[in-house]
Amino acid sequence: MADKRFSIFLAMSLVLVLTTNVVAQGPSIEKIDQAIQQASQILDKAVANYPTHRSCFSCHHQALPLLANSVGNVHSSELRGAFYDRASTQSVMNFTIQAFSNKRSLLSKGSDIGGKALTVAYGLWALDLGGAKPGETSLAMVENLLKTQSEDGAWNFQSLRPPAASSRAMTSAVAVYGLRSYGHGAVDEERLRSAYQKALAWSHQLHELPSHEDLIGQVWLEHMLVRELDIQDAQREANLQTKLWDAQRENGGWAQTVELSSDAYATGQALTLLAQVVQDKENLYSKISYERGIDFLVQSQQADGSWLVKTRSKPVQVFFDNGDPHGEHQFISLMATSWATTALREYKTRSCRPLESPRVQERLKRGS
Repeated sequence: MADKRFSIFLAMSLVLVLTTNVVAQGPSIEKIDQAIQQASQILDKAVANYPTHRSCFSCHHQALPLLANSVGNVHSSELRGAFYDRASTQSVMNFTIQAFSNKRSLLSKGSDIGGKALTVAYGLWALDLGGAKPGETSLAMVENLLKTQSEDGAWNFQSLRPPAASSRAMTSAVAVYGLRSYGHGAVDEERLRSAYQKALAWSHQLHELPSHEDLIGQVWLEHMLVRELDIQDAQREANLQTKLWDAQRENGGWAQTVELSSDAYATGQALTLLAQVVQDKENLYSKISYERGIDFLVQSQQADGSWLVKTRSKPVQVFFDNGDPHGEHQFISLMATSWATTALREYKTRSCRPLESPRVQERLKRGS
């Protein structure tokens, strides 16, 4: 009887080991390549179509598709120029510059524009990803962010449209990204340092994080700020990363809220951010939990190359069909497709920290 129980134990152990190894290997590079190629076609089409419908800048059809296509390109000096010259990149850049150049006077005064700081911050992110040099428009946008920072240290979005427009932490993180990219050398350094200190003090007071967007925003925000302020706080960073790992579901994905199921928007964000903040990248890539997240994205991709995420936002504009998949869910699904593609492309190339500006990296190396 004892021998029989031991044999069963060995068999179960073998199954566990084999299953673990299969999960740890993750999807093949060929499947990841195919997923990226299909998704990129959708993103490029969406970027090309948008200016025929709207003249206002958007995070969903400018900044995030550009982020998805930038990974493995903007962080490579050999590939950067070709990426900047791509038709889809030029389309985003021309559209973004035009959208904000027309508002330069309002921006410089610190006046609110549609979307408030979130729109301005995403606009600077897009300009940075596309390689725009500092100029009058970027300076006006920097001034706007500095003048619209709240007294408590955070930045505000306008109307509540979850998930993208729902978190002051995420709004603040994208704002700090913009200030880091275009503020230094354009405005007084003490103004920037003061803004960073206020933002970090605000983030340290955050204890309740009701959504994934809040957690992503806080982890990214503090990761940037401690480097700008030259603060060593490894334990706090580790604790924040642990919170992010702990939010992973059994199926390998992450969810926007505790009530919702895992989806590509939240999962793509989480994997992209982990690739940014984890110092030991090789250890990250070998983690079973990370592989499971990548596998979740590959397995949940639609046949057309997109990822479907259903909207939770009440419409504030008249619906228009941009030709993107999923009808009324097209905007959030395009954002999900962008974040998922970003994570998959970073996993494939393993060449960069995807949420760090090359301009900022070079500045920090110079010590200025």
